[in-house]
Amino acid sequence: MKQQPLKIGLIGCGGIVQRIHSPAYMSMPELATVHALSDPSEPSRQAVAERHDVPPGRQHADLREMLSAGGLDAVVVATPHSMHCAQAVEALKAGVAVVSEKPMAVSVEEADAMIEAAERGKAPYAVCHNLLFSPAMREAFHYASNFGGRGLGRSQSIFLKASILSESDWRATRKAGGGCLIDSAYHEIYAVEALMGSPVRYVEARVKTSFYEIDVDDLAFLLFEHANGAVSTVSSTWRAPAFGTEGGRWCEVHAEGGSVRVYHREKAPLSVFTRALGWKTPMEAQADATGHTGFFRAAFEALANGETAPVDAQAGRRQLAIIEAARRATSERRAVEVE
Repeated sequence: MKQQPLKIGLIGCGGIVQRIHSPAYMSMPELATVHALSDPSEPSRQAVAERHDVPPGRQHADLREMLSAGGLDAVVVATPHSMHCAQAVEALKAGVAVVSEKPMAVSVEEADAMIEAAERGKAPYAVCHNLLFSPAMREAFHYASNFGGRGLGRSQSIFLKASILSESDWRATRKAGGGCLIDSAYHEIYAVEALMGSPVRYVEARVKTSFYEIDVDDLAFLLFEHANGAVSTVSSTWRAPAFGTEGGRWCEVHAEGGSVRVYHREKAPLSVFTRALGWKTPMEAQADATGHTGFFRAAFEALANGETAPVDAQAGRRQLAIIEAARRATSERRAVEVE
């Protein structure tokens, strides 16, 4: 008997849902359909409702109303960071599976509360580490695993964001859980750790507000020592214009048998080096450069089959532990061991 698509409720109908999430859902109708919406903004609700044919009776301004109406297999959280914990806990307590945009929360303490809620509600939880699921990153994992011991990694997100850094941009406010480290560098942390193939054990860092008159950081430089002794770095800022191959967002590792670099969203997204052939670009840009479609497909398949989430709550908590270690390393001027 053919399994019915999961009925999904969307918590948040803003820009990332309209631009990225929504097309991903539409590409996999056999796995999931958007059943209901929750967002205090009526224009945002209507924009998403029209695309997914969600009737007025299933469009809600309040999350609790949507959960009370029932009929949901899972919800997707796509709201400002500071809202993730409370919204996810509401759904988990109701026994509804949660798939959340990153970060799962703004602190390890909040993450622990969410894990407890998931256990009590017996509901699965997944967090979106989307770059791990892009075609280029999946191919990079294959090369890196065959190159032997990985000794050095580098990852960066260097952007010029002056036009959007204002009080109207929640990412630039402490109240909403924003900041360069937890918003932009977050991706680079999980990407380089995964590509290195060894968990981060020690963190040294400088996380600062150096350029803008905002109450969160706009620059983050991190140095990691991995459990296997290898070293990697993460650099991120909102105040440097990207230039050439060293600009923008990329992740690379160097190993005994070769090197690999992923250029996220570039025309040639993957570069591979071996001593015999030098640098080569074995693939061209493909759809799903951000990896969201790949992540949602894996998450929905796991839910449908009762399997472990592709990126579970413990993985999301670990990211927050690394971020908190980076903040401590900055204030204490020393290497901090990851919890």
